[in-house]
Amino acid sequence: MGQKDFMNPVFLRLSQPGAKFRADNAAEALTYLRRYWSGKRTREYRRAYAICQSALDQLASAESARGYVVAAAEQAGVLVRRAAVAARAAGRSRNGPPAMGSGGS
Repeated sequence: MGQKDFMNPVFLRLSQPGAKFRADNAAEALTYLRRYWSGKRTREYRRAYAICQSALDQLASAESARGYVVAAAEQAGVLVRRAAVAARAAGRSRNGPPAMGSGGS
């Protein structure tokens, strides 16, 4: 199974206020989709899930998987925008729990 990192991580909201999940690759994105997805299992969700699995099987690129995850997360309202992440890192927004992920980041 292949596990190539995304060029840029995807940050996704968790159910705890202010908490986010960092996905650096398709395996971590699948972890979020399986364990933490709080929205409906829409067509976009199912596509993201399938393409992430295909990326792990080296049948799709990591960036393709990332694109489908971003699209599904955006539709579900769980995508954390890069500007919000940068603001938090710079200390310009209120402090919240650190990002969670399975990749030691």
